Amino acid sequence: MAQASPQTHRLAQQGEGASLALPPMLVRAEKIAATVILGVHGRRAAGPGETFWQYRPYGSGDSTQRIDWHKSAQSDRVFIRENEWESANTLWVWCNTGPRMHFRSHLAPETKLERARLLSMALASLASRAHERIGALGSPRPPGYGRLALLRVAEWLGGEHSEGLPSAGPQQRRATTVLISDFLEPLDVVRTKLSAIAAAGVTGHMVQLADPAEETLPYDGRIEFLGLDGPLKYLAKKTESLRDDYRAAYLAHRDGLRQLARGLGWSFTLHRTDEQPASVLLPLHLRVSGAENRHGVRGSA
Repeated sequence: MAQASPQTHRLAQQGEGASLALPPMLVRAEKIAATVILGVHGRRAAGPGETFWQYRPYGSGDSTQRIDWHKSAQSDRVFIRENEWESANTLWVWCNTGPRMHFRSHLAPETKLERARLLSMALASLASRAHERIGALGSPRPPGYGRLALLRVAEWLGGEHSEGLPSAGPQQRRATTVLISDFLEPLDVVRTKLSAIAAAGVTGHMVQLADPAEETLPYDGRIEFLGLDGPLKYLAKKTESLRDDYRAAYLAHRDGLRQLARGLGWSFTLHRTDEQPASVLLPLHLRVSGAENRHGVRGSA
């Protein structure tokens, strides 16, 4: 019987060790991912590759080196042999793990952070099942394939990284990044960070998470508000009197985020933590995989 190499043993031990500490959130994420109908990941477009796609008639401007003489000999026309565009995609996932994300009101079943991690891991699981490279943006580990890469993504997402919005990393062109956060930073800060990532040639998708109480301010009477990411304190004597102005400012900020995403050529998706995760996961997965563009499937924005 063939002996496994030391490297194989080392990788197996790493995988086993990661499995023993498998985050319950990843288990839940994979269960949700299993219920999502996978989009078509194959990019059916002409381009460099080794897999045959189709024949098409020779046209003006085509190189004669691309003529399939065997196929052409069977007809009175000259045909070009086209191969399928085979470009392995890399999905980078990131979610905000800062103090603000720990917020949960009485209207939501879990914190924004728990939902952000769940969606990030589920998207990574879907991409892994489609044999795409996956990585966690900000992690020192390079993207990879398969179960071990998924465990590494889960390990990184399970930590606390309070550096704020991510910086442009060593992402390759044609890579895809999904950023999940409440994006409550000033718009100028968000624009600076995301523009740098977009400038690297990365396709981006913004997912804004919102606790329902953040949208509606469903409080009355004397309430003291405490900032989760700073020493901010504010005592409202009649909270209900602030509701209209607060909601107007909150929605104006969201509209600014949506316009920012549009200007970068990115998508923008809104998800509330009182909604089912699968309700946003399927349309988001279709956007990330490109199935929305190929088949006219549209998700919520």
